[in-house]
Amino acid sequence: MENQPNPTPNPNKKKILIIAGTAVVFLAVGGFVYFSKNQQPSSVPGKNVKDSLLTVKKDSVAVKDTLKSVDYGEEGSPYTEYRVIASSVNLPSGKLSFGDKVFADDSKSTEGRKLILLQDPYKYPNTSGYDADAALFIEDYRFDEYKNNFSLPPFSSLPTGVKKILMNENYSDGNKYAITQNKERAKSSVVLGDFDGDGIRDAAVLMDNNEKQISRLLIICSNEVTKQPYIAFAENYSDKMKVSLDPADYAPVSRSGLIVTGEDIELSVLYDPDSQKFKTTTQGE
Repeated sequence: MENQPNPTPNPNKKKILIIAGTAVVFLAVGGFVYFSKNQQPSSVPGKNVKDSLLTVKKDSVAVKDTLKSVDYGEEGSPYTEYRVIASSVNLPSGKLSFGDKVFADDSKSTEGRKLILLQDPYKYPNTSGYDADAALFIEDYRFDEYKNNFSLPPFSSLPTGVKKILMNENYSDGNKYAITQNKERAKSSVVLGDFDGDGIRDAAVLMDNNEKQISRLLIICSNEVTKQPYIAFAENYSDKMKVSLDPADYAPVSRSGLIVTGEDIELSVLYDPDSQKFKTTTQGE
C-alpha cells in the first residue's frame, strides 16, 4: 500500500483554542472574586462592619424596652400597691406612717402576712423586703374608701383587722350595707367588749342599708393564738337597729352581753359556752 502523507496542521484552529481557553480561565477567576465579595461582607473591614454593629446595638435597645413592659398574661403582675392603714408600722429600716405607699410581693405573701417592698420593684429590682402583718395594709385603690368609712371617732379607734372585715363583709342576702357616716348614728353602732369570754376585747358593729332602712350586726372576735379577727356572729334585721352593752348582771359569767334595739323590739345577744354559739332572745322572755 502506498503511504499517505500527514495532513498539515491548521494554524487558525490552534489560535482559536488558545483564545477560548484563556476566556474560560478569566471567567472562572472573575466569578470567584464576585461570589466571595458578595457572600462575606462581615469579613471585609470598613463600613459594612460598622453598619452591622449599629444594627446589633439597636436590637439590644429594643429588647431592653420590651423587658420594661413585660406581659404577665392572665395572672397579672406579681406585685400589688398597698397603703398603710395603721397609725404607724415599725420596720428594721425605719417607720411607716398612715397612708404611706408600699409594694407587696404576692407570690411570697400569705393571707395573714405580706412581704412588703418600700420601693417600686420595677425601678429598683434589688430593693429589700420585710415581713409584716397583712392587716396593716389595704389595696391602694381602696384607700380613699377606707378613710371615708372610718373617719368618725367610734370607728377610727377600731383595730385595722376589724376595719378590713367590715369593708369586705358588706353584702348579704342581696343587700349592700355600709358604715354610717352620721356622727350621732355612729354612737349607737359600735360596742366593744369581751363577748366570747376569752379575755380578748371584741367588737360589735352595726352596718346600715339606708335605702331600705335595715341593719346588719357583726360580732368580731379574735383567735386567741394568732390574734387575727374573725366573724363570730352575723345577723340581718328588718329595721334600723341600735346596739349597746347589756347592763344585766351576768356574774359570775365574765363575758359581755349585747342589747340590740329596734323601733318595736329589744333583743339580747349572749354567747352560750355550752352550745358554743351566740343566742338571741327577746327581752322580757
